[in-house]
Amino acid sequence: MRFILLETIQLLLYKEKPTLLNKVNFDDDNIFLEPLLFAYFNSKKDNLFSETMLTEIMQGYFVKKEPLILKESFNNEGIAYVPNLGYFDKQGNKIDDILIIDAFEIVKTKHPLLEKYFYEFYKGHIVNANPSYNSVWQENYKELEQAILIIKEHLPEFYNELVFANKRIFLHDNPKILNFTSIETIGMLYFYVLGKNNLIYFIEEIIHQASHNYLYYLMFNKEEFFKIDSLTTIMRDLTKQDWDYRNLYGAFHGLYTVTRRVECFDILLSKNVFSGREKHELLGRMADMFSRFQTGLELLNLDEVFTNKGKEFYLESTQKCQTILKKYENLVNEFDLSHRDLDFRYDEFCLTNSFETFLEKDKQGFYNIN
Repeated sequence: MRFILLETIQLLLYKEKPTLLNKVNFDDDNIFLEPLLFAYFNSKKDNLFSETMLTEIMQGYFVKKEPLILKESFNNEGIAYVPNLGYFDKQGNKIDDILIIDAFEIVKTKHPLLEKYFYEFYKGHIVNANPSYNSVWQENYKELEQAILIIKEHLPEFYNELVFANKRIFLHDNPKILNFTSIETIGMLYFYVLGKNNLIYFIEEIIHQASHNYLYYLMFNKEEFFKIDSLTTIMRDLTKQDWDYRNLYGAFHGLYTVTRRVECFDILLSKNVFSGREKHELLGRMADMFSRFQTGLELLNLDEVFTNKGKEFYLESTQKCQTILKKYENLVNEFDLSHRDLDFRYDEFCLTNSFETFLEKDKQGFYNIN
């Protein structure tokens, strides 16, 4: 599937501006997996940018450097982000460098191509299409780096998926813009950040959102997995559950990303990677997975919805998740999750789940689950 995406972007580039292909290393796959290229070609229907934007995106990959072109890349802060080169003001002066953490780039300011993907969303409805938000990379990148390195050390299988499908992370301060990815900007991760001490939060959201990007690749040919149109079929029409606004494709993404979190949390807990507040939070987040697991797909007639390949994938994911959650079923009655609305937030969790009580039980080995 990676090859299909590469070939598609190369073909689109050839059709729109073939001279650009002569200026880059054609054998470098990373060039053609540039998230801003996906965003650019998906923006064509909006007619907001000219082909000059394409050159501005690609110029950081030119083998032979040319005078910098900056016309359409400026955001509303007057800053232009150019992949591989850095950040520039309206006079063309470089004002900041690219920030790389291990295999990932932390994006310091938004690019105008990405603006339309930021909106406040609540239970199936856009409640604010033009929200305000600010980049908070500087306050949080060190803790984000710690999360990435913990995943690399303790979750090497997942880390391979992370590197395969993800390139950049953008951190902002508006919690009403729920964490997301988009198949139209594949390779980008977008997180809101609240307060300090976000290590376990970052670990969960990296696993969660990065798994969406990985599944975009894995299920690129949707007809291999679904007998019906997974994008236009709404879950409530199949399950008669009025609350379920998701499409079938999104519901499957939900199952897959919960399963990956459960698998990774289990490894981290089994290896006793964390103690104290971090262990308390991780166990709380594991308990949170129970209510996120069976949310509708189990009500479907699998043979009507899935191909054999899709059914096998569904059953494999379900079995994995059920098996691991069974080990932790005592957590369901142990923790009070009545605080949660959409997202798990540790400060709210602590209001109904005493950290001091947890410490006492943990000393007695109550939470040593193997």
